[in-house]
Amino acid sequence: MRIFKTIIVFLFLSIFASANDKSENVEVLNNLYEKVIIKNVNRTLSSLEAIKTAVEKQNIQESKKGFKQLVKAWKSVETFYILGDLNEDFIDTPRLIDIFHNGNEDIKKQLDRAIKSKDELRIALFKNSLKSINALEYILYVKDIKKQRVNDIALVIVKRITSHIKDIKAEYLAQKKNFTENLQKANSIIINAIIQNSYKLKEWRIGDVIGLSKKYENNFDNRRAEYYISKNSAIAIEAILHTYENILDNPKYYEFGDYLVKLTDGVQMKELRASLKKSIKLVKQIKNDDFKKAQTLFDEVNKIHVILFIEMVEDLSINAKILDADGD
Repeated sequence: MRIFKTIIVFLFLSIFASANDKSENVEVLNNLYEKVIIKNVNRTLSSLEAIKTAVEKQNIQESKKGFKQLVKAWKSVETFYILGDLNEDFIDTPRLIDIFHNGNEDIKKQLDRAIKSKDELRIALFKNSLKSINALEYILYVKDIKKQRVNDIALVIVKRITSHIKDIKAEYLAQKKNFTENLQKANSIIINAIIQNSYKLKEWRIGDVIGLSKKYENNFDNRRAEYYISKNSAIAIEAILHTYENILDNPKYYEFGDYLVKLTDGVQMKELRASLKKSIKLVKQIKNDDFKKAQTLFDEVNKIHVILFIEMVEDLSINAKILDADGD
């Protein structure tokens, strides 16, 4: 385990309550809930259903296609996961689905043993990590789903992830009123989520790979990429950036970026949106998950993080506190 700086932002946002009228506040919260949160949860469920169908048919190509869609959808859910702030019982649910940067265990060896074992799958796959999206990646891209034992394991994993996502969806639907009717709390949750995840994006998903993080300074290694096995890491980053775009820069509806522009002079948000557009273009240039030329992408994502954490916090007179937390 290592110590990393997780940004926990405690916000005292009386400024938000008086800056705009209540109808605008409710509109932006409703838009984020329906057009980002619920939409991405539904996309995740659809991709899981597609994988299930493909695995049942032992269609390797379609299974991998479905996994690619799952990566896109799940990263969008994870990037703006706020359910733990609305109900503490759901704080750790993402860790049951995704073990990236969460522990040091080698699930490959454990999955190999599970495949060779004659134990029932509920025993062979007794650990949550063996029923994660990371485990599914290994099964779909390294093993042969035309073999019955492997096929059965893939279906068990898909079923478990689907169960978690359904629980998440049900609780999001139950918590909507709690989110939209408590404006100050909602705004603090939003800011906290996007700042934390902009840090993880630059530090874990790009910096660790290209040797610009503190832990791996000057030590490049593509194998540290999030979905190195399936070569879906750049796709995951693009999905995260598009999620930020839907939160902060979507012309189709009134979103949080528009909201923040009204609270500030708009200069910082203009710079953030420019870096966001550049980042999306840059990540599309990464081929076959080779991050050797990702320095500029790191720089642009770092700009996004700095604007959110330092300049935007300062503009809004927000009190921020950085806490140490355990990570791997």
